[in-house]
Amino acid sequence: MPFEVYAYLAVGAANTVLNIALFTLFYKVLLEQEVYQLFTYSFESYTVALIIAFVLTVPTGFWLSKKFAFTNAAKEQASKQMTKYFLVVLQGVVSDYLLFKALIIFVHLDPVVAKVLSTVIVLTVNYLLQKYFTFKTEKK
Repeated sequence: MPFEVYAYLAVGAANTVLNIALFTLFYKVLLEQEVYQLFTYSFESYTVALIIAFVLTVPTGFWLSKKFAFTNAAKEQASKQMTKYFLVVLQGVVSDYLLFKALIIFVHLDPVVAKVLSTVIVLTVNYLLQKYFTFKTEKK
């Protein structure tokens, strides 16, 4: 495997561990209510924890990917790469959320176990999108 794949796996693993740790911290420790209201919408505490963990780990994931995994990427403006990164991550979080909810509702998994499984699946797709869309290398 190329070094880039190993670097992406290491960076992704670090950011994923941070994401799961934050999710678990908020879900199991900090969010005391089972349901939170926002206007007329109700959100389970695990959904709130998922959103908070996502918001906190997007910037760290971008920085780690740019500095350590995709060092040979085309030299686009950081804002353009961040936009692409955010779009890929947003797709990933939507996919992750849908899979996460399906594992809880249909398979009756514990939310922490469901989070780990859905994350592993989505990370595979995200690697390909980050490599060929966000941090594509310059053509020689």
